[in-house]
Amino acid sequence: MARRRNPRVDEQVRAAVADLLQTDAADPRLTFVTITEADVTPDHDVATLYYSTLDPSVLSRDPRRTGGDRIADADDVAEALTAVAGRLRGPVARRVGLRTTPELRFVPDPVAEQSSRVEELLRDLDTRREVPPGTGGIEDQDDADGGTVR
Repeated sequence: MARRRNPRVDEQVRAAVADLLQTDAADPRLTFVTITEADVTPDHDVATLYYSTLDPSVLSRDPRRTGGDRIADADDVAEALTAVAGRLRGPVARRVGLRTTPELRFVPDPVAEQSSRVEELLRDLDTRREVPPGTGGIEDQDDADGGTVR
C-alpha cells in the first residue's frame, strides 16, 4: 500500500529550513531568500524546497540606499543554497523528528517569477486613459462606411 504525502511534514520542513537559513547560515548571499513551499516525498527521502529572492532592482530604486551590501543574483543564490543543503539536513531532521533525513533540493519558485511578470505587464498598461461610464471599457469606433460600431 502506497503512503500518501503529509502536508504537516511539508510545512514543518519548510519552517525548519527557513529558520535555519535565517539563524545558522552565515552566507551573505542568502540574506534575502524566502522559502515559500516544501514538497517532501512520502518516504521522506527527498524534500524539494521552493524559494524566492528579493529583486535587486527594488533596492536600487530606494533613495536612502547608499551602497552597502549588494543583493545576490539568482545564480549566486542557487549556488549558496546548494552549498548549504548538506549542512542543513541533520538539523532539519532533528527539528522535524523524521527517522529518515531527507535530501534537500532547492528550486526557484515559479509563482514568484510569474507574479513579477504579471506586475510588469500591468505597469505597462496605459492606465491614464479615461473609460466612459457605462461602456465597460468599450469605446465607440468608426467603421469604414462612416457608421459607428460598438
